[in-house]
Amino acid sequence: GAGLDRIFPFLTWQCRSAVTGQGVADDTAAKFRVRGALSPILQVFMGATRIDLGQSTKTPGTATRGDIVSYPVRVRGATVHAFQHRSGIIRQGIRAEPPVTNMIVRLERSRRPPNDGCWMIKDIVDVRFAKGGMGWSRDEGV
Repeated sequence: GAGLDRIFPFLTWQCRSAVTGQGVADDTAAKFRVRGALSPILQVFMGATRIDLGQSTKTPGTATRGDIVSYPVRVRGATVHAFQHRSGIIRQGIRAEPPVTNMIVRLERSRRPPNDGCWMIKDIVDVRFAKGGMGWSRDEGV
């Protein structure tokens, strides 16, 4: 829960809504903590044994938005995922290492108060879904 509390103020309201699948009309840190713990996107980071950031790509701002920086992120999952699917069902065979998930995190420089000039997390995207696929690799299972 502490990690969700820390990230909450740095997520744009659009990102909070996309990550939790809920509207943000009644968005509070306490509600985000509950919803975020169930989020498939954020669960990838929970208990991760290693997180590597790749080379960033910067897109200059326009008249309607600030600069955007995209980071490829490689997340080596929690050790429990070596013998358990993300759904909680036990795997038929135990892997030597937990699965690796490739993500993209996009930050946008805010242009409006109270966060004027701050970098806010705009998107957190699982690459498997970003490419238009079903999101499950052949060996992923349940």
